[in-house]
Amino acid sequence: MKLPNFFDFEPLNALRSEMGIARDVYGSLTVQVSAARLSEIELEKLSSAVGIDVSLDDITVLRDGTLAYKNSRVILYIRDVAKYGSKEFQPRFHLSNCATLLNMKSKSKFDRYVVSTRLDGQFLLNIITKGQKQTGMHNLAVCQNCMDQLALDGFTMSLPHSKRQQMVQNFRLSRFFEIYPMSLHSTNPRFNADNAPLNDYTPDFQAVSRALKEAAGWICDSCEFDLSHPDHRRYLHAHHRNSQKWDNSRGNIRLLCIECHASQPDHSHIKSDTKYQDFLSIKSAAGFPRRPRV
Repeated sequence: MKLPNFFDFEPLNALRSEMGIARDVYGSLTVQVSAARLSEIELEKLSSAVGIDVSLDDITVLRDGTLAYKNSRVILYIRDVAKYGSKEFQPRFHLSNCATLLNMKSKSKFDRYVVSTRLDGQFLLNIITKGQKQTGMHNLAVCQNCMDQLALDGFTMSLPHSKRQQMVQNFRLSRFFEIYPMSLHSTNPRFNADNAPLNDYTPDFQAVSRALKEAAGWICDSCEFDLSHPDHRRYLHAHHRNSQKWDNSRGNIRLLCIECHASQPDHSHIKSDTKYQDFLSIKSAAGFPRRPRV
């Protein structure tokens, strides 16, 4: 289809005359592309085996804990892997701002990562042995800390090792991007002002909470401290991951001791509760290390 010469296009010129605009007067059009928008080349790299090298400042941690590069939700992995003798380090790919990434940031090793949006679980690795590089595609496993933080399909580190391994093997990136859309622009609020549920605890919350705690044996999902003693059960909280207090689905509720609960984003106010200090004393007396995984 060939476009007409709009300078000589009579229907347009007639309309311009009716609007009182002279035929020899034309405006200007400036197209600006936001720096936060992925370029065509970047889009190709993200979905290819190459990926994009990033620094800590390039990555945004979204409110749900997942990771974003510009206007796309992404996954991270280490591309360049050193091999020492017969020992080969197999990196995991990351879906969220998990404990592993936080540790790498604290050690200033975050810049080893590249971002990707591949869906097949195959990633390009550079295996480096004594200065020699061997490049190839490798099937990498998902980080369990990430799955635990996002509670993907009910995953939690409190599950038996064999069950966790099975869930890791069955994990598919297409499932992750189904739950957390790749494009941030396509993510719309689930509710509007007319149909949004009141963000408050449901009447049956206490019953639901107690049932979940009993099923879990009164064990903290994060640090695994045993709170089954009747005098200690008050210190096990039911934390809503998405901050929606009406959503009592098992995947949304995380059972956390009061210390681990206070470490969650926007929950530091819990530390001012007198029960918080009481619990720290109990934990210390039990000789239990206060090191939550997340």
